[in-house]
Amino acid sequence: MDIRKIGAAAIFAGTFAFAAPVAAQTFVVDTAAIASGCAVSAGACATAVQAAIAAAQAAGLSAAAMNQALGTIAGTAVSASASLPVAQRAAIGPIMTSIAAASTNRAQRQALAQLASALANGANVDLVAVASSLSAS
Repeated sequence: MDIRKIGAAAIFAGTFAFAAPVAAQTFVVDTAAIASGCAVSAGACATAVQAAIAAAQAAGLSAAAMNQALGTIAGTAVSASASLPVAQRAAIGPIMTSIAAASTNRAQRQALAQLASALANGANVDLVAVASSLSAS
């Protein structure tokens, strides 16, 4: 037996053993973290939303799964921020803009951009209805 052949075979086999594809993990949006942050202030909401977007991006989701996660993130943020004072709700607008920027779905981006504009301008938005439609995105 030639030890070099055995060593080379072991290295070769070991290399491919680690190169095997890993099954995709299911990603679940941490809606509790978003809801708790967005119920406190726009600043806490922005932090929670950015963390959720980063986690979704790091999960390597397909475009469709990413957009679905973004809809859940937006819906949760909007719903939880409904009880904030008007000035704080206006500050939720830029958060919707950051969610829109991460989306690959044109209709979703447009809906989030319109919501961001309405919130930033202090419009009286039915946040419960909007949250429901965004979560279904």
